[in-house]
Amino acid sequence: MDKNQKSAVCWILSDSFILSLMLLLGGILGKSVSPFQVVFLVNAMAAIAAIALFSKGRWENIRPTNMSLHVYRGALGVSSTVCLFYALQYLSLAEVTAINFFVPLITSVLSVYIFKEKPKHYVYGAIVLNLAGVLLMLSPKLLNEVGNSESPLIGLAFSLCAVTALVIYNVNLKRIGNAEKVIPQMVFGPLYSALLLLPIMYFVWTPLDMGSWLLIVVYGALLITKLAARFFAFNKSDLSKLMPLEYAQILFSSILGYLFLNQTQSVLGLVGIALIVLSSVSHLLFMHFENKQINDSSLGGSQ
Repeated sequence: MDKNQKSAVCWILSDSFILSLMLLLGGILGKSVSPFQVVFLVNAMAAIAAIALFSKGRWENIRPTNMSLHVYRGALGVSSTVCLFYALQYLSLAEVTAINFFVPLITSVLSVYIFKEKPKHYVYGAIVLNLAGVLLMLSPKLLNEVGNSESPLIGLAFSLCAVTALVIYNVNLKRIGNAEKVIPQMVFGPLYSALLLLPIMYFVWTPLDMGSWLLIVVYGALLITKLAARFFAFNKSDLSKLMPLEYAQILFSSILGYLFLNQTQSVLGLVGIALIVLSSVSHLLFMHFENKQINDSSLGGSQ
């Protein structure tokens, strides 16, 4: 595995862990604060922090190349995050994460047609294993509770809406990454998300206690860190190669859900998690051996 590939792997795994933390905080905040208000505040904080850090008082330092892409991205980011917040009120942290894994599955397939990427066979193998793990993990909830309560279906509906927005978001993000520098992305992504939500604040705004403010500040800090991690990852490797690695997030979400929310898994759920983690690890190993063979062939040819 070359230097860029290793760096991309580290960034995308960091992104997955940060997203698990954000979902945990989102589930906690969503019980007492409107998701629209939370998303508005964290994006406003992230935008202000990015402008303060990177502009240095000069517009040229943060000037975007294509403003319309940032507006589009802001709308998608807001839609997906709000839907995830609502989904977390009906499903566990790990279950929402599992449904969210349809994002890398669909994105990996679309990247072949949109960006003309050529993923190896092991990428498809990882996708199949991951999909099997996701279905195993969700099956107890959907089979046992749908007949007794509408909550799982509501959570599933919100999760699938978030998946749709995130797939389009990832494709848009790759396009921005090819045409835009990192700093304008870190500034205008959260800025436009906050501006799009500003009119809604008139209807949903409520005073916050100190605990909620603290959680929102932490969430905002995690958001800007996550944005940086994802941009660096996508700029160093193909989208189709990185997407299956996001399945490591299921391990992070399961641990955080158990530690902070006392959420446990069924036997089928544990088997599903094991499949997902195994798939992610095998994907990394195949990438390592593939790059090693390429390097060895290059050395042999040069001799």
